[in-house]
Amino acid sequence: TGLHELAGILQQLRDDYRTVLVLRFISQLTPADTAVVMKRSPGAVRVLQHRALEALRRILEAEGQKMHE
Repeated sequence: TGLHELAGILQQLRDDYRTVLVLRFISQLTPADTAVVMKRSPGAVRVLQHRALEALRRILEAEGQKMHE
């Protein structure tokens, strides 16, 4: 199912990348609340989120290429 695929893809990410994406987009916390939970500054959370999304994009692109082989 889609949830199993999503879980599998998220498992490929570093722990901090997975955590920031789950807190921001699944738990729907604000960047400030995410910073408190992760014990980081809001700026660090924004950078981490950006890097996590880039890593996720690369994984999804690789998965898409595998499907077309």
